[in-house]
Amino acid sequence: MKIIGQIYEEDNYGVFVRLEDNRNVLSTRLRKLVVSITEKWILNPIIVNEKMEIIDGQGRFEALKSLHKPIPYIVSYGATSEDCRRMNKYNTRWTVLDFANSWAKSGKEPYILLLLTNKKTKLPISRIIRLCNHGAKVSSPDVMTGYELGQLQFDEEDMEVVCNIKKMADEIIEALQVNLRPNEAFYTSVKIASETDGYIHSHMLQNCALQRASYHQMSNLGNQLVEFERIYNFKTPNKKKLYFSDYMRNRGSNVRDYSRSYSPYDDHDVSTLKTIPIEES
Repeated sequence: MKIIGQIYEEDNYGVFVRLEDNRNVLSTRLRKLVVSITEKWILNPIIVNEKMEIIDGQGRFEALKSLHKPIPYIVSYGATSEDCRRMNKYNTRWTVLDFANSWAKSGKEPYILLLLTNKKTKLPISRIIRLCNHGAKVSSPDVMTGYELGQLQFDEEDMEVVCNIKKMADEIIEALQVNLRPNEAFYTSVKIASETDGYIHSHMLQNCALQRASYHQMSNLGNQLVEFERIYNFKTPNKKKLYFSDYMRNRGSNVRDYSRSYSPYDDHDVSTLKTIPIEES
């Protein structure tokens, strides 16, 4: 074993020098770091050069300073602003897929099934979770979701639900004979329509074939439901007409609100977040 460096600790903040051409520390970023360090501080020294100029970790420096904690640091002799930019160029945050792969590798069955569903349907993981209503509504950006903490609830029944929605959506697109990339509203509307009492999928496909020329994909969930409703009810007896848009009037009461459930692909820096348990559906 060869020792190539040493970690120092300094509580005299004045000895550190901020590089003028380094990026600014955003207040939101600083606030998240303070929250994270307050909850649990994992040793992550900043890097300075021999002039005590901060090459990497100015955010951690400001957070520790605001908490009146000593600064752990290592010295990289000869490091410059160019090295600062080089070190930060390829820094990336964990994505929803990174979390899924990590928990799946640790043996978490829900994440294994989630990845399998993703492979089968080609749907984004965030969309799969929304369609199963297993997201947790988050009111603050300073939180890690239950999904990120390994608390996802996702089973074979959920996988079957998503696969069926994807199959029905593909059949609707084929019946419409339109060249489109289905959006969030489209898939959510397929789910809501399919869960409406009295819905007959073959009837929907038949009417889609009759309404090809007039179909429009909508970005708004409410509008998309109205569009599906228009197609489904075309030449349909009044007693058999369905009103998918009732979902928008009833949501928040006795109907699951798929449109408001949190999807864990927001751009969060996971090293700086609080934790909350995922909401059970």
